[in-house]
Amino acid sequence: MNNTKRPDFLSALCILSFIGSGFAFLGYFISSLFFEQVSELIIKYSSWHSTETISPLYFTTLMALYAISLAGAIRIWKFHRDGVLIYSAAQILILLLPVFWVNRQAFSVTNLIFTVVFILGYVLNWRKLG
Repeated sequence: MNNTKRPDFLSALCILSFIGSGFAFLGYFISSLFFEQVSELIIKYSSWHSTETISPLYFTTLMALYAISLAGAIRIWKFHRDGVLIYSAAQILILLLPVFWVNRQAFSVTNLIFTVVFILGYVLNWRKLG
């Protein structure tokens, strides 16, 4: 859209998405590279007693999904509606991957709440996108 001012709410959503997806991408990238050390930290600082259900591929898959999520947010920033669909699909897969890879107890209600809030925020701005 030419000469269209981005609503402040949309700008805030995009910036927060850049921050969240960017840091998550970086974190999962590091986790996949240093899987053994990360596994030790998971066992030491969580209620997990082993990390046999996850692998570097698990972290790499999450890293890729966050990259797709980031790409969707960038498309939204540029006023492209397909960015909402890309972002939403990536976020839903991010929610579901731990459930299918690890088990249903890996589902994060906190992640669900943030995902719903952000997707609804983007959908509310649908008309502003071209």
